[in-house]
Amino acid sequence: MPRALAFFSFAAIVLLAATGCGNGGDDHTRGSGEPATAGSFQQEEKRAEAEAPKGASPVLREIYRQFPPPRPDPAVKQSAEAIRAGERACRGKTPLEVKEEFIDDSDLLESQEKAVAELPKLEESAATNAAFITGQLGALVYERTLPERVARFGYQGCVYSLSLVIKRQLASG
Repeated sequence: MPRALAFFSFAAIVLLAATGCGNGGDDHTRGSGEPATAGSFQQEEKRAEAEAPKGASPVLREIYRQFPPPRPDPAVKQSAEAIRAGERACRGKTPLEVKEEFIDDSDLLESQEKAVAELPKLEESAATNAAFITGQLGALVYERTLPERVARFGYQGCVYSLSLVIKRQLASG
């Protein structure tokens, strides 16, 4: 992977954190229902990164680390159903297709609308392989259609489904 792609991926993470669509929620849990600690984050990230194929590029390892399979929160009723629904809603689609399907029902903030407006341009940009950022932005549109109590779980399911495509592309190329 070119150094520019690694930098772009890092910049995408920073941009998404700034626009409020990091993990789809801010309740300081990591999908397990347990309060998140530095140690639990590190353990989960290491486990997810270890699932990357042997010899995977740093960018592919980062994607595995950033997008592990989502886990339902036993304290949040219907979180498992929201994850599965998010995976189904986004499976086999491009981020732009997800955006087009759900944009009319979404309730995006102004800053999020500006970022999502860049989706067509980002998807066309093969030079930067913007799939990483477009996936999160497409899932953000889907997330903003869901009830608040399960929105982050639906977002995680959608992002995970979209990340599988990126994982396959990077693993084969």
